[in-house]
Amino acid sequence: MPSRRGFIAAAAAGAAFLPGALAQALTVPARRVHGTIQDVEHVVILMQENRAFDHYFGTLRGVRGYDDPCALSLPSGSSVFHQPVAPGVAEAVLPFRLNSQTTSAECMASLDHSWKGQHSLWRNHDAWVPVKGPLTMGYFTREDIPFYYALADAFTICDAYHCSVFGPTNPNRLFLFSGTSGLSVGQSGVQVAANADDGNWTADPSRDVADFEAYGWTTYAERLQNAGISWKLYQEFDNFGDNSLAFFKAFRGLASDHPLYARGRAWVDGSGPWNADASHGEHLIAAFAQDVAADRLAQVSWLVAPTKACEHPDASPGYGEAFTARLIAALAANPAVFAKTVFILNYDENDGFFDHVPPPTPATTPELGASTVAVGDEVYGGQPVGLGPRVPMILVSPWSRGGWVDSQLFDHTSVLRFLEARFGVIEPNISAWRRAVTGDLTSAFDFAGVDPTPPRLPSTEAVAAQVEAACRLSGPKPDPAVQAPPRQEPGQRPARALPYVLHVRAEITETGGPVALTFENAGAAGAHFTVHAKGSFAGPWYYTVEAGKTLTAKLPAPWNTAGGYDFTVFGPNGFQRAFRGRAVAAKPGVFIAYRPQARQILLRLSNTTN
Repeated sequence: MPSRRGFIAAAAAGAAFLPGALAQALTVPARRVHGTIQDVEHVVILMQENRAFDHYFGTLRGVRGYDDPCALSLPSGSSVFHQPVAPGVAEAVLPFRLNSQTTSAECMASLDHSWKGQHSLWRNHDAWVPVKGPLTMGYFTREDIPFYYALADAFTICDAYHCSVFGPTNPNRLFLFSGTSGLSVGQSGVQVAANADDGNWTADPSRDVADFEAYGWTTYAERLQNAGISWKLYQEFDNFGDNSLAFFKAFRGLASDHPLYARGRAWVDGSGPWNADASHGEHLIAAFAQDVAADRLAQVSWLVAPTKACEHPDASPGYGEAFTARLIAALAANPAVFAKTVFILNYDENDGFFDHVPPPTPATTPELGASTVAVGDEVYGGQPVGLGPRVPMILVSPWSRGGWVDSQLFDHTSVLRFLEARFGVIEPNISAWRRAVTGDLTSAFDFAGVDPTPPRLPSTEAVAAQVEAACRLSGPKPDPAVQAPPRQEPGQRPARALPYVLHVRAEITETGGPVALTFENAGAAGAHFTVHAKGSFAGPWYYTVEAGKTLTAKLPAPWNTAGGYDFTVFGPNGFQRAFRGRAVAAKPGVFIAYRPQARQILLRLSNTTN
C-alpha cells in the first residue's frame, strides 16, 4: 500500500501522472456495500466558467451535437445551424472551428452573456449572431481539448444539462449554491438575472463592501451544516468572485473561528495576494490532495478555481483541463477514496457561445402554452428566467465509468437534488417547475453494476507552453468563403436508460381548426414540450406535463391562406412529432403506441368526418 507521502507526490505530479498510473488507479472497483447511492461517501463539485455544450462537445461522437437528426428548423426554413447575421436576411454564419493550433482561440475574449432580455428576441432561437457576434458560432474539437474528450469517453457526459438562467455567472451560481436566484423565496431583485455582487473578487472577507445588500435566504451549505453533513469549499485568495456564499448574510462579518468561515470563506494555505495573479490553482490542488491522502475529505466539497484555471474567456480551456486533470489525479492517488467519490464537472453558463438546442422554458401566459405544475416562481419581469442554454457536464466516478451519455434534462438544481438523494437534506428553494422537469442525476450512475473499462486519459503536462504559444497567434474568425456544416466524430456511445414515456397526438375536432394537441406523460419524470410552427413566425408554444399526467391544448389554425398547418413538437431526448395538413373538412387523427417488450411502435389512423 503506498504511503500518504506517496499519495501526495502522485497527486502533485498531476498531469504527468495521468496517462499510466492514473488510468490504472481509476479502474479501482467502486465501494459497494448497498449497491445504491448510499455507497457514495463524497461528492466533489467543480463548476467552471462560461462554455456552451456545442462549443466544447458539438463534434464528440454519440451525443446530441452537430449531427442532431432532430435539430430545429428556423422560421426561414433554414437549419438552426445556419444562424442569420441579421433578422430576415439570408446571409448566415455556420459553426466553425476555433483552431487552437493556428489561432489564439485558447485566449479569445468573452462574448456578450448578459440576461437574455425579452423572450420575443430569442423565441425562434435565431438571434445568436446579431446579439453575440459571429464568434458565437465557434467550437473546439478533440484536437483542441483532448483531455476533456478523453474524460467524456472514459466516464459519463450529460448532453441535456442546461444552465439555470439564460444569463450571466452570478445568478447561475446562486442556483448551484442555494437552488434559486431569488424568485422562489420572494426576492425579485436584480440578482435574479444579473451579476449583482460587491466587487470583491477575492476570498478575503476584509475586502467585502459593507453596504452591499447581502442575500438573506438560506444556502444549501447551511442546510448541510444544520443536518450534521460535513462540507467544505476550497478556494485560493483569487477566486474570480465565484464563491457565491460570500454574497449571503450568513457568511459575512464572521470571526475566523466560526464554522461557516472555516468551511466557506477561508482560503487555502500558500495562497495570498502576493501570488494570486500567477496561480494556476496549485495551492488549491495541494490542499485538496492533502485531504484526499489523509481520507478526511468532506461529504460535500465545492471547488472554486482561480482566474487562470476557471476557463472563463480569456482564460484558456487548456489551463482548465490541466487544473481538472490534477484534481482527478489527486483523487486517484488514493484509490480507497476514489472508490467512494463522485466528481462533478459542470459550467455555470454558456458565455455568449451558440448551442443549437432551444432551452426549455415555462409558458408565462396562457397564450404561450400551459403547464400542469405551477410556474409562478419562474417568471421575472414577465419573462421566463430559465432554463438557459446547454453547458457541459461530465460525471467522474467508479459508478459512471464506461463512456456513457445521459440525455435526461438537468440543470444546476439537479446537483442539489443528487445531494438530496444521497444525504436526505432537502432544498426547499427549488421551484416546483424545476423539480417537475429536471432530474436528480441518478440516472447517470450504475450503483449496482461493474464497468472495469480502463480509462485512457492523455497527459496535460505540455499545456502551459502550448497555451502561451497559441495566445501569441492571430485571433479566430469565420471565413464566409469556406463555410460548411460541421460533422461529429463517427461512432456511437452507450446511453443511460431514461425515465421518459411520452405521447403527443393531434386532432382536428372542428372544421377550420383549431388543432387539439394532447400530451401524455406515462413516464416517471416530468417533461417539457415546445411546439414550433414551420415556416411561420407564430409561436412557439410551451407545455409542461408532470409524470403520470395528460394535458390537452388547442393551437390556433389555420396558419396560412390555404387552411394549412405544419408544426413540430420537440421534447426531451430528441422526442419529435411533426403534424401537417389542412384544417378544412377532414378530422383525421394519428395515434402512436409503444410495445417496448416486443420492440414495436403501433400506428392507429382515424377519420371522424361525417
